[in-house]
This record gives sequence, C-alpha cells and structure tokens, in this order.
Amino acid sequence: MPKLPRRNPRAMALKTLIRWEKGKPLLDEILSEVLVKSVLPDPRDRALCGELVNGVVRHLYYLDYVISRFSDEPLDRMDPQVRNLLRLSAYQLLFTRVPARAAVAEAVKLVKRGRGKWVVSFVNAVLRKIAEVRETPPEPPREMNPVSYLSVRYSYPEWMVERWLFRFGEEETERLLSAGNEKPPLVVRVNTLRVTRNQLLNYLKAEIPGAEACRYSPDGIILRGFRGRITELRAFAVGWLQVQDEASQLVSLLLSPRPGERVLDACAGVGGKTTHLAQLMQNTGRIYAYDLYPWRIDRLRENAERLGVTIVESFVGEVVQGVKAYGSGFFDRILIDAPCTGTGVIRRHPDIKWARKPEDLAKVPERQLALLCGLAEALKPGGVMVYATCSLEPEENEEVVEKFLSRHPEFEVEDPRRVLPEAARELVDENGFLRTYPHRHGLDGFFGVRLRKSRAR
Repeated sequence: MPKLPRRNPRAMALKTLIRWEKGKPLLDEILSEVLVKSVLPDPRDRALCGELVNGVVRHLYYLDYVISRFSDEPLDRMDPQVRNLLRLSAYQLLFTRVPARAAVAEAVKLVKRGRGKWVVSFVNAVLRKIAEVRETPPEPPREMNPVSYLSVRYSYPEWMVERWLFRFGEEETERLLSAGNEKPPLVVRVNTLRVTRNQLLNYLKAEIPGAEACRYSPDGIILRGFRGRITELRAFAVGWLQVQDEASQLVSLLLSPRPGERVLDACAGVGGKTTHLAQLMQNTGRIYAYDLYPWRIDRLRENAERLGVTIVESFVGEVVQGVKAYGSGFFDRILIDAPCTGTGVIRRHPDIKWARKPEDLAKVPERQLALLCGLAEALKPGGVMVYATCSLEPEENEEVVEKFLSRHPEFEVEDPRRVLPEAARELVDENGFLRTYPHRHGLDGFFGVRLRKSRAR
C-alpha cells in the first residue's frame, strides 16, 4: 500500500479510516494518535481530519450505498485504500461544502501515489458521477422493508434498528436515528467554585456570541457556533469550565451530595462527574474516585487540579475489591456511572454503532448488576446510591435495577424530582427514572435512578 503524506489532512483521515476498518479500535484513540504523529501544523487541518473521519464512520452504510450505485467494482473487492478514499471523498461531496472539484482533485492526487492509471481513472470516474448528483443524491427506496431502509439511509446496523422499531415504532425510530447522526453541540459545565454561570456566560459571549444557558442544568452552557479548541480558551485554562454534556450533569444532581460527606465515584473516568460532585459539595468532605485505566485517572487528576478541586482521592483498580478495606456503611453516597453499550451517545461517538453486537446486551448487564450488588454493602443505612448509564437499552437500565432490588430489598427507588432543578423534572418518568433522548430533548441519551438504602432497625 503506498505511503501517505503526514502533513495532508485528507491523507491522515484516510490513514485513520483504514486502520479503524481493519480492527475497529476506539476511534477517538486512534484519531488522537494519528493527529499527534501527523504533525499537522494548522488547527484547521486537524479539525478537518477529525470531521472527515467521524463523518465517514457516521454515514458509512449510506456512503457505501451511493458508491455502489456508480461503481462496477464491489466495495468488498476493492483495495482498502481505494475503498476508504472513495468513502472519504463521497462524504465531502454529499455532506460538506467542500467544492466538488477540490474533493475529486484531492482524491486523484492521493491515489496517484504508487497506483496504476486504471485505478486513478476508476476513482476519478466514480467520484465525478457522485459529484453530478450532489444536489439530489440517490436514496434507498422506501419500498424496502423498514429495517433495511432505515439501516441504509441512516447508517445503523440492522439489529439495532430492528430493536428500536419494536420499542419506538417507525416514525420515532427514524427521528432517533437522524438525531444520532447530528453533530452534537459543545456543552460545558460552569465551575461554580470559581465563577457563577451568569459571570461566565457574559465573559464567553464576547468571544462566542452564540453561547447560551442550558435548559435543564443550572450549571450548563452551550457553546453554539464555537469552532476552536476548547483547551485554547482562557476560561478553560484558568479552571472556569469543564466539558460535560447537559444530561451527564443531571446525573450528578441526581446524587445531590452534601458538603462534608464521604462519596464514592465508582467509575470515575476522566472526572467530569467527579469534579461536578466536588463543586456541589463546595469542595469539602471527601470523594473516592476509582477507575480501571491509569490514563483516565491521570486525566482526572489534571482536571481536578485545573478546576481547583482538592477533595478527591483517586485510585486505579477494581472498585468492589478496593472499597472493602473501608468496611460496610462507609459511604454517604455512591455514584455508579456504569460501563455500558453507549447507545445514547452515538452522536458523539459514531463508531459505537459498529462496535456493538447483540450479545453485548447479555454480557454487559451482568457486569453492571455485579457493580450494584458489590457496592451495596459499602453504603451506609439511609444513604443514596445513583445508578446511571449512557444507554437507551432496557436490559442495561430498568432490568438491571429490577434484578438488584429483588436481591436487595433494603433499597427502594426514590422520586428524584425533589433534588432536580424544576426544568429537569419533566425528564423523570412514572417509575422515578431519569431518561433523556437525543431526538426528544436534544441531549445525550442517559438513564439514571436514585436508590435509597433503608435505615437499620
């Protein structure tokens, strides 16, 4: 396979797509690695590379459908570089404002490196045909069965479409699929240890006129129209804000920790919710944050230092075993933001839909239930435990909660509306579960439940 240039954003996007297609590793991780190694000097080139990669992965099935309409060569028989170059270029033609001439010319330039004339002519011909129908691109016929049509049109695996059709019906499923393909807004959480939301909003508006307060979270700001890198904002550097989706912020509010308490964040990740809990606690008390991955704990510590959070003790390791050293009833509150299939955050991580398999919905809930049951003893009587996922699937949400309650009758679901902001109370269903959806609320898809442990008699 010809070597690709390291300073060309389209070449770097192509390199990333080839690597992703081969083994389906986490897209964010390989994209970060490629961007570092590519030494792209211009931030706009780095942004273009990320946009192209995510766009192709987001619209994969549909791009393949369009390419197949204009290619006599089946996609699965093409060289990986040629196949992904066609996808990359078709995405530019169908989903961006890149001039058609530029998209085709850049593709030909890349394919010329070490390729024969036939391949160059083939790529050029296919892309020119797609460019001709740019304004009215072909769509799969709706006469296809609903599963096949929606799968191709919105680029989702058929098994996922089928289960959502069963639960939501055709009209709502189409809205959900469409919302999952939209680029989500950048949302930040105000660090109220240092600044109020109004103060930060007024400050940001000078640089980002479209910045506006979130509807549901009192600590959230949507940075509409922002195209730069968040780390380059002065407000980020001085610890006035943290990137965190509005739905994720509501999970911390669901736990509603108080100053001075002992709180366990069982699956802390890079610390978005951990540091939010700390500001809700006014930076007094103690938070014990666990995660299995050292790089995440490193990021958590960096974020805590930048935000001025001093009450977090962080640990790399398995949390159920780790907290046994503290004895039973040690924690006032426990947050379990459980590892899940992530079907609620596909709009942020489009590779999720290709990484998941139906069997995950049997395996993942077992681990989630084990976390809940394994940590129940560590919560003091009268304490609160919040179980949350960024999944839309009942197997990971209400079914896990039902199984937990059947094994631990000392817990009960508590109505969370009294601890949530008034605007967010509409997100709580009749069972006391917090649910958010991309197509209904414009938020990441989250599930959350507040569980109260009965006091010792």
